[in-house]
Amino acid sequence: MQWTLKMINYTKLTVTCLVIATSAILISSDNNIRKYKQKYTIEDLLTKTFPKKTSNDLDMDPCKAGHFLDDIAIQSQVQPNKLTKDEVIFQEEVEKYKKEVLEGLQVEEEGLTNYLRKKSKQIPNENPVRASNDPLGDLTTPENGYHAKYDIYWKSGTHVPDGMNGRLKRKKRDNWSQKIFKNRKIRAATARKERIWDYGVIPYEIDGNFSGLHRALFKQAMKHWENFTCIKFIERDRDEHPNYITFTEKTCGCCSFVGKRGNGGQAISIGKNCDKFGIVVHELGHVVGFWHEHTRPDRDKHVEILRDNIMNGQEYNFNKLTDDEVNSLGLTYDYDSIMHYARSTFSKGTFLDTIQPIDVPGKKKPEIGQRVRLSQGDIAQTNILYKCPKCGETFQMNTGKFSPQENAAKCEWRITATHGEKILLNISDLNIAKSHDCRTEYVEVRDGYWHKSPILGVFCKGKFHQIMSRGSRMLVKYVSSYPKEKPGFKASFEAICGGDLVVETEGHLESPNFPDDYQPNKECIWRITVPEEFRVALKFQSFEVENHDGCVYDYIEIHDGLALKSPVLKVYCGYKIPQDVTSSSNQMLVKFVSDGSVQKAGFSALILKEYDECSVIDHGCEQECINTIGSYECSCKIGYELHSDGKKCEAACGGMLSDSNGTITSPSFPELYPLNKNCVWEIKAEPQFRITLNFTHFDLEGNNAQPHQCEYDRLEVYSKMSDNKIKDHGLFCGSKLPSLITSDSNILRIVFSSDSSTQKTGFAAIYFTGT
Repeated sequence: MQWTLKMINYTKLTVTCLVIATSAILISSDNNIRKYKQKYTIEDLLTKTFPKKTSNDLDMDPCKAGHFLDDIAIQSQVQPNKLTKDEVIFQEEVEKYKKEVLEGLQVEEEGLTNYLRKKSKQIPNENPVRASNDPLGDLTTPENGYHAKYDIYWKSGTHVPDGMNGRLKRKKRDNWSQKIFKNRKIRAATARKERIWDYGVIPYEIDGNFSGLHRALFKQAMKHWENFTCIKFIERDRDEHPNYITFTEKTCGCCSFVGKRGNGGQAISIGKNCDKFGIVVHELGHVVGFWHEHTRPDRDKHVEILRDNIMNGQEYNFNKLTDDEVNSLGLTYDYDSIMHYARSTFSKGTFLDTIQPIDVPGKKKPEIGQRVRLSQGDIAQTNILYKCPKCGETFQMNTGKFSPQENAAKCEWRITATHGEKILLNISDLNIAKSHDCRTEYVEVRDGYWHKSPILGVFCKGKFHQIMSRGSRMLVKYVSSYPKEKPGFKASFEAICGGDLVVETEGHLESPNFPDDYQPNKECIWRITVPEEFRVALKFQSFEVENHDGCVYDYIEIHDGLALKSPVLKVYCGYKIPQDVTSSSNQMLVKFVSDGSVQKAGFSALILKEYDECSVIDHGCEQECINTIGSYECSCKIGYELHSDGKKCEAACGGMLSDSNGTITSPSFPELYPLNKNCVWEIKAEPQFRITLNFTHFDLEGNNAQPHQCEYDRLEVYSKMSDNKIKDHGLFCGSKLPSLITSDSNILRIVFSSDSSTQKTGFAAIYFTGT
């Protein structure tokens, strides 16, 4: 249809908010109907071009990976070739199968439930045994790899979910892409240098939906990795760490990317069946950069894959990788690796093995699939991968001693205390060659965890030195150009709790030894100060202190000021996370006391500088401002909703439209549409008239080449017929403009839905009515 562009005057449309409920539209009473103002005219949409963009959270939902290799997720490419009818049915059955049960890592490793076994038998087993150089067989090869249930991500890497966490796709062999998995190295170690975390530092965040027990579990698992390697897990500093991991819970269960994605935040999903120490350590192994042990190219010399016992549709999890995909770094096959499959993983039956160690005459078969602790091989592999100094170690205890090994040229000691503790280091018996400015041999002490941390001192002379850290971490480095048999120095340290804490932006406070049990007969006093125009706010994240009705044994006492005689704000003990506490000034004193018996995990809290941001004129909220601890949030009046920028308000999406022509745009268009949005528009024309919908801009998450894949964000269009039935005109997502749509009745309904991650610019459309 030809359109002549004109300036058209439009009457204001009246609309009301609509809610999706079993495909019906619930319309509020006439008294609540508000005026609807179109954001753009028809001429605007026909003449203007709006750029497309995507939110910066592509890796924050590992469940959206196209495939999974066990718990490893892989991003899939848009498939230009259409699937056959049988392939579509197969894929839809697999999708339904995966969604019926929330799968976790523990389930994957120890065998699936009878229910899952039954469902798996319903999936046709059309995958032949694949050659070793055909790692994916007839599964689509992704451009980016991600590990779910053991999820890991590689750009140009390859990962398939560990179970039912990812999307399985089948492709005709004659259309099979020539690409193959290219990003896995022998023994779980990645060969992609860009996937290695810079300086062995892995910044992390933990979603607020996790309990204090979960937070403690995650920290225990991270400390386990730190204790045996030079890996350092650090709370993310937004200014310092552009790339980081976020502990979250997605529907895929247990999954993570392999190594560093390099695109900002990336998720490590810990589902309900995965919140066990060994499983979290395993998932962190993927984050560090490891695939599963049994995928090594040389695995056939060490284990046998019993393919007849593997659940239908799960054979790809046992494919091995090629030498250019995996790098074992010279280490032998490790049956004891925490990254190894168990004997019955993906088994058709409880007592059927899918993977077995090869018999060696005179030797007992080794056990495989342990989820207890890092093996010696895991530790050695990590230290080689991250080039950890051979001399030195990580200390996580309250006291300790150390000195360089004989003939050591470079040593590094990493001392870690809990937040709220400082480290007192004593250096003695210096036996260092004299040099100008300590160039040839020296001891360097830094106030933090890496080379960017402030230097507390460089020592090459003198008999005794005492250094106190300002924070809870200390890095000690010894360098010698002339290695010798006699140690260059001796050192001892002690973690001391309490003291003055000056918080400029945000800080952390923890009981001694958290998340492990605090020591008996401990007393710690912290004096906290924030800038003068703020108040001190304490927000507890974990809390487990010996319980008593009067809190007379172990307790936390909070004072409104810096002295013990200052007014007491709260006294806490027990196992319930306390409410936030705020001082009346910029000063607060926190006292922690434990007696001689019954120790618990203690507490972890955020220190925030608090003030009423809503009293500041430039807070940016268009309509209403709500003050929160340490921050604020904007809200909107009835009939309006918050823009995706979190500041502006716009008319609530959806509504009834009765004009003969007009425009419809997604919420916040042309900016990114909001998360978790459901909108319904219903256009009603005169009887005997029909409605034509013409899209001028379309940009939704998903792949519109295969409409059944629009499972994240989507747009549905259908006609409402006179017999209350509907005529479906299509389900749309992706970036391709839908064709012109003409209704089959005088009522056309448009339904837009977005999920909890990945935003795009949405859609814009014009409509007109006629006979």
